[in-house]
Amino acid sequence: SEDHYEYLWYIWRVNNAADPDTLSFKKDLDIEVESVTGEYTMRYIVTDKETGVSYSVETDLTIVNSYSKGLMVLSEVEGNANVTFINVVNTVTEDAYEKVNGEVAGRSPRGIFYTGEGEFTKGLVVISTGDGSKVIEPTDFSYMMDFSEMFYFAPDPCVMECLCKNMYGYNEYVIMSGRVYTRNLSFVEDMFVKYDPQVKGDYEAAPFSMYESNDPFFYDQKGKRFIYDDYGKMISVESASGAFNPAAMEATMVYGVAFEDNVRAVMEDADGHHFVIAAQKRVEYDDFYNSYIRVIPIRKVDLNQTDIGEATCFAVSSKDIDFLYYGYQNKIVCMSTVTGNVLATYDGFEEGNKIDYIEFDRSENPNRLYVGVSNGSGKAKSGSIYYLRMSSNGSLEEENHFNNICGRVVDFEYNK
Repeated sequence: SEDHYEYLWYIWRVNNAADPDTLSFKKDLDIEVESVTGEYTMRYIVTDKETGVSYSVETDLTIVNSYSKGLMVLSEVEGNANVTFINVVNTVTEDAYEKVNGEVAGRSPRGIFYTGEGEFTKGLVVISTGDGSKVIEPTDFSYMMDFSEMFYFAPDPCVMECLCKNMYGYNEYVIMSGRVYTRNLSFVEDMFVKYDPQVKGDYEAAPFSMYESNDPFFYDQKGKRFIYDDYGKMISVESASGAFNPAAMEATMVYGVAFEDNVRAVMEDADGHHFVIAAQKRVEYDDFYNSYIRVIPIRKVDLNQTDIGEATCFAVSSKDIDFLYYGYQNKIVCMSTVTGNVLATYDGFEEGNKIDYIEFDRSENPNRLYVGVSNGSGKAKSGSIYYLRMSSNGSLEEENHFNNICGRVVDFEYNK
């Protein structure tokens, strides 16, 4: 009989067991959840009233709403920035920013970013447009402030092009108009800690993140070289022999990515020829124990595919960094950065759609490729989103798709 027992359901935020939240005292859990969104542990305890003997079981619990935990899709609709949100249970919210704030985020969308992943700082979403950048609350997409308010000396316009994050959450860099700004996220008491003045030097940083391990480095489109931040000043990496010279590349970076100390990048030389490089970053020390960064050339592979010049976007997964994916027209091609050979092609999109943008998930599922396609009109509901799964041989297969939920896709970001 249920009368012989006592029942207790309660939850607590991950790593915060000292602040539990009671859900129910009934045998079966059937409630409306009022706790804030986030990651929790849930415990269920049944106690025999007569003997005091109890039994408990625990499980992980994720509480989400329409705007928490899922994929943010930034697209362009009639020239305006438009945000579509797909949460973890595949509920789609169109026009998310406009519905909450009563206006569009700006004109000419550039990117969407999740910043502030430090222990003592607040996670924020930044929507970047040609008009500037706006900071919004990740849990409900409400406007918080202009991004320029987070700088001691903000550029004008304040248009974020790239976010470069330390893999351990110690600090982060942003690239705007080729200039680099940084802020420290460790052991700070200010949840909205500001970015320092721009890192000095004669450079134009490519809008790609090379910063995944402890030591930040970048690619200089102006000097055609790899550079790194040496205590507030950008300096060139050392020259090196081998497949290429990282201090004198004589090429523009078209796409670049780093996973820990491993680098993969697509380059274009002055004659319009494309090639892909593999390199490794290494920290070394001089005779006085001062550290400096070296980029070690591994290989350079020419890209001879006739369609490579038509590619509109590239992507590499941390699951296999030697698979390079590129989108052109209505196809996604996988090629080997070791041999240069094409390994697989995917073209399972609706007729009339072309590839706008592709990006691998870097939060929870590195095998998942997010793909934005559209008919190119830039109209509302002209774009669709596909989730494709990468196989061990580089081929792709569809996991899910969401038809006509956005405009021309510009960027993806996972809201944690």
